[in-house]
Amino acid sequence: MVQRKRSALNPSRTYTDESGSPSYKGHVMASRDDRAKSMRNTPPVTDYRAPTPKDLQELKEHFGLTAYEMARLFAVQPEQWRKHTGGQTPREINVTRAFFMAAFQVLSDEEIERVVVYMASFGARWNMDAEPPPRPDPRYRQRNEAS
Repeated sequence: MVQRKRSALNPSRTYTDESGSPSYKGHVMASRDDRAKSMRNTPPVTDYRAPTPKDLQELKEHFGLTAYEMARLFAVQPEQWRKHTGGQTPREINVTRAFFMAAFQVLSDEEIERVVVYMASFGARWNMDAEPPPRPDPRYRQRNEAS
């Protein structure tokens, strides 16, 4: 897997609306009428099968990642990853997390930036250049690297 640093909204770039005022909304959104015609609804999640712990282990091996890196891939806290991969009743990876991980693997940096800009159009802000949380202490990693 190629690790690419993704760029969030460029802080030195000014996004403006139709009037020239600074705005994230003008960058991605059309008029209200155009939006109403083109807005897509999220399909209902009625037929989703979560990956099994075995599926997740195979994916981990395929990418050659540690448990910590897999947690980051699925946007879960490292200490939560083990709950998805072991125990008597492992937690399922929900469709949102599976879609999030898959999107980051198949979309280009430019497409990801378009999504982040669109998120900003409805008030969601995400600094994708922020540093990840620190790795857990070595005792945690040794216990859970196999997960």
